[in-house]
Amino acid sequence: MKKRIIYLLSVIGFFMLFLFVTTKTVQADINGVTVTPLIGDSDITDRFQIISKNGGERKLKISISNFGIRRLRLKVVPTNATTSSDGKIAYTENIKTGDYGLQSAFADMTKSQIVTLKPNQTKDLTFKVKIPDKKLKGLIMGGFNIYDTYRAAKGTANVPVWITEDNKPVGGILSLHSLSLAAENYQPHVYVNLQNNQPGMMKKVIIHATVKRKSWLDRFNLGPKKMTADLTYPTVAPNSKIPIDFNQNQTPITPGKYKVDGVARSGKAVWNFKKTYTITEKQANDINSRCKNLVYDKTITYILIVLVLVSLIVLIFWGIWHQNRS
Repeated sequence: MKKRIIYLLSVIGFFMLFLFVTTKTVQADINGVTVTPLIGDSDITDRFQIISKNGGERKLKISISNFGIRRLRLKVVPTNATTSSDGKIAYTENIKTGDYGLQSAFADMTKSQIVTLKPNQTKDLTFKVKIPDKKLKGLIMGGFNIYDTYRAAKGTANVPVWITEDNKPVGGILSLHSLSLAAENYQPHVYVNLQNNQPGMMKKVIIHATVKRKSWLDRFNLGPKKMTADLTYPTVAPNSKIPIDFNQNQTPITPGKYKVDGVARSGKAVWNFKKTYTITEKQANDINSRCKNLVYDKTITYILIVLVLVSLIVLIFWGIWHQNRS
């Protein structure tokens, strides 16, 4: 009887060892395209700059050349500047009036255009820009985003358009905007999004942020680890989102409550932010389904297995004790 019990315990021990040892923790540029803003008599050659106090209409001309070997169908879309996760100015989002406190969207001032270019062909496009009649505060940083419609690949061909009334600098104010999810390169990402809700460009914004998913395992120090980001954004666009990227790599998004905590600094100004967000099961599943080679956390599974095995061992010893007593 005792030999059989010892043999059973050995099998259980080998099974536990097997479980813990064998489980392993498993934009494209538009080639050959050049874009030139036809500015005219101005010292500024990398962007259009409009200073307007009384509204009115302006005409902006852009020259686009195709030096590639294939036919291109390009779309030129007006939008507002936003801030990328590496602190660069980007024009790839569709920004509307009211987004991030924006007073007037550049997309409301002019229309998109589509141009088809043969190899070694150049065309000039003219855009009529209607400046708002209302008083403009600070800087409206608009621009044209140009991408290849055949390949649906947004490139880096952008032409900035700065619109101001008095050209006076305006300071920025940072606040917590949202928490969002994304699947990029088949990996899940969690983004904590701040915003500069003022029409002023900011320089050298330093951010420290943490994200922690709440779990009942926290009381045993077995819960998910706190994710930390320490970033410096060289430039932050006016009225723009400031995404803080927490790349999950191969770790799937888990639904639950996520506590966001952090501080941002720019010069002498300091902003603190703290909030708890909920990621639903539907949101998590949507992102995870678009990712590959995800490694799921089996901590709870292991705990349950250990509890079952411990209970089984206790029952076996209780049986031995009860048999000897009888």
